[in-house]
Amino acid sequence: MERSEHAALKIEVTDPQPLCVRAASPAANAWWLFCVLIFAVKFLLLWLDSTPKLFLGDSGAYIWTALTGWIPSDRSYFYGYLVRWLAVWPHSFGPLLLSQMLVSAVTAIVFALICSRFFEMSNRLSFFFGLMCALDPCQLVWERYVMTETFSLLVYVLVLYWSLAYLRDRRLWQLAIVQALSVLLIGFRMSFLPVVQACTILMPLIAFARCAFPALRNRSEARAPEWGVLTTGLTHMIVSIAMMFVMHGAYKYANGWLSNREPAYLYDAGAHLAAVWAPALEPSDASDLRFGDLIANGPQIKIKDLRSRNAQQYGKGLLIDRWREIEKDPRKNDRVARETAINALRRRPWEIVWLAVETYMGYWNPGSIQGYARTDLGYAKMNDDAVKMFAEKFGFRAVKDPRTQPYSLLQHYFLRSWPYYFIVIVSPLVCAFAIWLSRDRSFVLLLFVHASILMAVVTVLSPQPCIRYLQPVSVLTLLSIAICATGSLGEQARRRRNPLPDSAALKQRI
Repeated sequence: MERSEHAALKIEVTDPQPLCVRAASPAANAWWLFCVLIFAVKFLLLWLDSTPKLFLGDSGAYIWTALTGWIPSDRSYFYGYLVRWLAVWPHSFGPLLLSQMLVSAVTAIVFALICSRFFEMSNRLSFFFGLMCALDPCQLVWERYVMTETFSLLVYVLVLYWSLAYLRDRRLWQLAIVQALSVLLIGFRMSFLPVVQACTILMPLIAFARCAFPALRNRSEARAPEWGVLTTGLTHMIVSIAMMFVMHGAYKYANGWLSNREPAYLYDAGAHLAAVWAPALEPSDASDLRFGDLIANGPQIKIKDLRSRNAQQYGKGLLIDRWREIEKDPRKNDRVARETAINALRRRPWEIVWLAVETYMGYWNPGSIQGYARTDLGYAKMNDDAVKMFAEKFGFRAVKDPRTQPYSLLQHYFLRSWPYYFIVIVSPLVCAFAIWLSRDRSFVLLLFVHASILMAVVTVLSPQPCIRYLQPVSVLTLLSIAICATGSLGEQARRRRNPLPDSAALKQRI
C-alpha cells in the first residue's frame, strides 16, 4: 500500500515536466520549420531576381563612402562601410545582396517572435504574419538595392522587440539595449531620430504608468494602482535621457571626427528644413539679410511651388544652391538656413501644418501614388565615368539611364501593390483601433506612438510623398492588423476552447 501511494506521489510530482517537454517540442519544431520556410522563400526570390539595383544619388553616396571613406553631410553613413566590406572588397554586389536577403529573413522571424512573445498570438497567426512581413512590398524590393533600408529595418524591428521587453519587465539593462540599438539605428538612417528621442522619454512613462493606471494594464491583471512605482519610472526616465545624451554624443563626436568638422548628427539639416518648408518662408524669417533677399526673389526660383521643394535643396540655381554661392562657410550657411526655417515654424506653424497635409494628401491620389512608386525605383542617369567605375570596382554592368530597362520581378511586385499603400498611410488609425482590441494596451500604445511620429516625419519633414519612406510604417501596420486579428471574437473563442497550443501560454505554465 505504501509503495503504491509512493508511486502515485512520484507520478504526480514528476509528470508535469515531461508533459511540458512533450508540449513544447512540437512548438519548437514548428518554429524551426517556419524559419526554414522564410529562408527558402527568400532564397527562391533571390534566385528569380538577382540583379543589383541602384538609386542615385543615395546609392552613389553610400558607394562613395565605401570607396573613399567620405562622410555625407545629409545622411547617415554606417551603410557605406557595409558596402565596403560586402561589395568593394569582394569586387561584387553579390555578397551584399545575399546579406540583405538574410537580414530581411531575420527581420521577418523577429517580427513573428514579437507577435508570439508579446501579443500572445497563436503560432499559426504568428507564422502567417511573419510570412506577410517577409513578403511586404514596402521592404522586399529594397533587398536588391544598394540602399540602407534592409539593414536599418532589422535594427528597427530589434528596437521594437527590446522596447516591448522593457515595457513588460521594466529592467534598466533592457533600456540600455534599446538605447544602444537606437544609436545603431540612426547610424543607418537618420529619419528615425525623432522617434528615438521621443521614446527615450515616453517608454519609461508608459512602462510604469501601466502599473498605476488600470486602463493601460493587461485586462487579466486586477492589481490595485501602485502610485509608488511612478517614482521609479521617473528615475528610469532620467537614466534613459542620460544614456541617450552619452551615446548620441559619442555618435556626433565620431561623425565630427570622421568628417573633420564639429560634432553633429548631420551637416545639412538646416538646408533640408529650409527647402522642405520653402513655400512657407518669408524674408522676415531670415536671420541673415542676404538669405532674406533670396527668399524675397522667390518667384525667380519657384519658391512657392510645392513640387519644387526637393529641387530647392539639390537643384542648380535654386534656393540652397544660390545661398551656398553667397555664404561659403558651410557651418554658417546651414545655421542661417536652420534658423530661418525654425522662425517660420514659430511664427506661422499652421503654414507648416498645411504643407504636411498637402504632402499627406499626395498619397491619396491613385495615379500619383503609382507615379511616386515608379520614381522610388530610380530615375537618375549616370555618366560614362560612373558606368566604368561600376564595371571596374564591382564587375557590374550598369546602364546610363535606368528608365530604359524593363522592370524586374520585385519591381513589378512593388508597383502593383499600390492598393496596400493606402492601408499603410492610415497606420496610426489602425494602431488606435488595435489599442481597443489588445490584451495589453501599453504595448500597442507604443506602436501608436511610433506610427504617429514616423508618419509625421514622412509628411512634415519630406518634400514630397515617397513610398520608400513608408517602409517602417508598413511593419507597424502589419503588426497592428495582426493584433486586431488576435483580438477578434473568433480568436478569443479559440483561446477559450484550446489555450494550450499557444507558445506564450505554455511558457506561462512552465
